[in-house]
Amino acid sequence: MVALLVLSVIAACAQPPAITLQDGVASATDNGLAVFEYHFGADLPKPFIHPLNTPSGQPVTMASPPDHVHHRGLMFALGNVAFAGEEAQYVVFWGEAGAPERLGHIIHVPGSERIEAPDRTPQRVVLHTRNEWRRLSDHALMLTENRRLTLYHTGDATRNLLTWESELTAPTRDLTLGPTEGRDVSYYGLGLRTPREMDGGAIFDANGKEGEQAVLGDDARWCAYVGPNEPKRGFVMFDHPSNPRYPTGWFVMSAGFGYMTASLVCHQPFPLPAGKPLRLWYGVCAFDGAPTPEQVERWYREWLTLEP
Repeated sequence: MVALLVLSVIAACAQPPAITLQDGVASATDNGLAVFEYHFGADLPKPFIHPLNTPSGQPVTMASPPDHVHHRGLMFALGNVAFAGEEAQYVVFWGEAGAPERLGHIIHVPGSERIEAPDRTPQRVVLHTRNEWRRLSDHALMLTENRRLTLYHTGDATRNLLTWESELTAPTRDLTLGPTEGRDVSYYGLGLRTPREMDGGAIFDANGKEGEQAVLGDDARWCAYVGPNEPKRGFVMFDHPSNPRYPTGWFVMSAGFGYMTASLVCHQPFPLPAGKPLRLWYGVCAFDGAPTPEQVERWYREWLTLEP
């Protein structure tokens, strides 16, 4: 009875997940601890999350390293977007350097940011935003995006959990969303760059495959990355069954630097008719420790109950 009372007091004192907005940054906390910062300022070529922290406060992301300045923490972007029939003139929203007619920015719509805190168990908080994907040379609007970031209070002191939802619409003309040119496995999609101390980590997926070479290009419902150093930390990405091409293909790297992308266009282009929304739903879990595949599978199943 005493133990139950203590647990009840702890639960009552816990601070629910919250998001605050200031100067183009949305700061998310759970139980008063920093979980992530979402950057959407007008001077950015694309909005992104950095840092994304484990419950102990350790980041699993790195933003704009010198070797790839366009790697901005946890980000959603595509690098081969073209009007149908004009695929040779595709526009890059992934990279940040190049000729203006071949380069685009993902631009946050000022004033679209909105915080929603539903009364629901488990507790959660939601950030709603809108983006416009525009070609730099003529500001042509190629995509509109409704983006939703949800932070959950899981009650598990070893992991932070968020959902990333992007709803993309081609407003005027049919589009082709292409894979990475010259690669067998595309890295466009929801991507995460790890900090240096997590380079050389262990990668495994829901199919039981382990290691960079085995997982690269595999289609799986989730994929996990654990850094090599003590104390262990890492992250896992979840693919939702409602997504097109479920289970998604994965781009992964461990040697050289750590990277992971859940890629809709992992293997082939995706046609997007004008006016037809494309909704993509992913979970991202930043954890302390080194979970087993069985644990990650349980986390995935729990996430599906939160995002049915």
